[in-house]
Amino acid sequence: MLKGQRGKKRSKAIRRTSIGLRLLLFLFLLTPLRAQKGSLEVWAKITSQATQRQLPIVLAEFNLPKGGSPSLKEMAKNIRNVVENDLDFSLYFRICSSEENYNTEEGKIEFNKWRQSGAKILICPDLLLKRGLINIRIRVYDMEMQKKLKELNYGYFSDWRWLAHTISDDLIKLLTGEEGICRTKIAFSYKKGSAKELAIMDYDGANLITLTSDGGLKLYPEWSPNNEEIAYSSYSGTNLNLYAYNLKMRRSRLISASSGLNTTPAYSPDGKYLACAITAERSLDLYLIPTSSGQKSRITSGHSIDISPSFSPSSRQIAFCSDRGGTPQIYIIDIDGTNLYRVTTSGSYNTSPSWSPKGDLIAYAGRTEDGRNQIFITDVSGSFSRQLTFEGNNEEPSFSPDGLHIVFASNRTGSWEVWVMHWDGSGQKQLTNLGGAFSPSWSKRFR
Repeated sequence: MLKGQRGKKRSKAIRRTSIGLRLLLFLFLLTPLRAQKGSLEVWAKITSQATQRQLPIVLAEFNLPKGGSPSLKEMAKNIRNVVENDLDFSLYFRICSSEENYNTEEGKIEFNKWRQSGAKILICPDLLLKRGLINIRIRVYDMEMQKKLKELNYGYFSDWRWLAHTISDDLIKLLTGEEGICRTKIAFSYKKGSAKELAIMDYDGANLITLTSDGGLKLYPEWSPNNEEIAYSSYSGTNLNLYAYNLKMRRSRLISASSGLNTTPAYSPDGKYLACAITAERSLDLYLIPTSSGQKSRITSGHSIDISPSFSPSSRQIAFCSDRGGTPQIYIIDIDGTNLYRVTTSGSYNTSPSWSPKGDLIAYAGRTEDGRNQIFITDVSGSFSRQLTFEGNNEEPSFSPDGLHIVFASNRTGSWEVWVMHWDGSGQKQLTNLGGAFSPSWSKRFR
């Protein structure tokens, strides 16, 4: 039945779109096109040349007030380093370096010397003291026109790292028209003795905060779209229940305690539903639970195991794992239970789908011939599959809000830790070193 449905239910657009065109379109999305009106006429000029996809920029050292303390200099250095790392990670920019930190005082900028770095954009940060209070000013220049494009100003702040991420997101928006992901966080469960507790950290692995400490196993954390709650599964006796941890109230509430398993929660992007897997009769089926009020509704039925839902950006479809065909594979279904079709056709064990917010790709964990689990990506029609990881075991992928990065769990260093990479598998980097970190989930953007 699934083979017949697969050809009938997919849209004509999906059937006609080739893998090459999809990849081209996805790469095209990496090229920022939407400039802010009246603020960046140069950006349209640079991108229209179509000679390179990353905008070359150079970030100068901070200009500091005379007599600044060593701690002030250290903070300025740290802010600059975080901003540079943020912009480099974003994939929108090529970070250029200069042989010297040439003059960037307003009205005295040595553009000819800065241009030797190969950058098109010069970013000049200033740390100012006004009535004893620290202020940050960021000046952005087009080096070809020797013209200031924008000046960004920041007043009081209590967390210099969060300020740095704010600056980075503002620069990404200014120079590309896209929303950055620097003010996002990652939730995960970590090993604490025989328990697994919940924790969150900044997207770059800094500012780790533990949320729970009451013991037990807390599994499969998932951010709500408004970043106010984290849904997760945890045992009460022998029953695996579904809970939501409120970050403001710092306590959990029960969502579902049906007899058996209540697990692998996933919020719809519009915030209306929480999808999860619940034991039903002799199977494990997908259910929709309204986040406001109302009764849960069953999406799938049968004698198979249906688990690990992930919503499409439109909130109208769900990718999930099912063994209804004999082995665990990735399927897509409408939230009303119609239009079911199979996505993955290669490999004997594919699970844990994560649907990109861009809508074009699905990341998942698949078992390779050597018996290890690796991260793959495919498109929504399953027309191709690309392996992204190769060392150790790698599982539980979760896309960033911009669809350009993936966080996942890996045991390549000996213990399970949280890692991150770009959508194409490049730039793989370890974020935690806790001796056991699992099931990462990438938040939406904080403000």
